[in-house]
Parts: sequence; C-alpha cells; structure tokens
Amino acid sequence: MLPSGWRTVTLDYDRTPTEFVGDDVDRFSELCDIKGYYEFLTVIIPALSTSGVVSIYIQTDEKIATVPTILHALDDDATGSFAHATSSGAGDIAVTFRIGGAKYFRIHVGANQSANRVFKVLGFDRN
Repeated sequence: MLPSGWRTVTLDYDRTPTEFVGDDVDRFSELCDIKGYYEFLTVIIPALSTSGVVSIYIQTDEKIATVPTILHALDDDATGSFAHATSSGAGDIAVTFRIGGAKYFRIHVGANQSANRVFKVLGFDRN
C-alpha cells in the first residue's frame, strides 16, 4: 500500500467568495489535492456544530471554479447506486470512501456549520 500521507482539509464556514456555481460556503470544504490518484480515501470527521451527512464531491481538475460532482457507489449487486456518505454529529469517527482514482475533491456536510471544521484525510490503494 502506498498511502498519500495525512493531509488537513478545512471547511471554512465564513469563507466569503463563491468558488463555483452552487457553492455553499457553510457546507463545502476547500478544494483538496490528495497528490495522487487513489482508490480509497479515509476521512477523520471532527465534531460538527450541526449534525449532517458527510460526503465526498470529486473534481476532474484543480480549478476552484469547477463544479464538483457528488460521488456515488454501486450497491453490492450493482443494481443501483447510493450517495457514498455517512452521518456525523459528535465526531471522532473515521470513514473510508471509495473514490475511484480521484485526485481532487471537496468534503460536503449536509448542514450549515457555524465554525470551521478541520478534517484529516488519507488516500490509499489496495496494492
């Protein structure tokens, strides 16, 4: 396994500029470059000011104006898909998302946050 090394990703709740169409500054993190094309992403979720679904949005490039795309995963029998996400409120949980080789992503929380939230992330592959 060749991990990316732990990185910090911040959801800056009072970020003023809109970076892309549909940006909600109280819910999206900054754009993160994991510095490699990894199959999996482990995210340590901090305590949230308002509990909400935490999900990964991926991008094809490093431009902040690019609209990120919600990451979905096929279910076990490949008959449908679901938003690859988890709920969190109290924090201190780690979740591994299958990101399919994405290099650029944002973390999204399904509820407005009233303070900055700092996530730790690690990209890795099976081999």
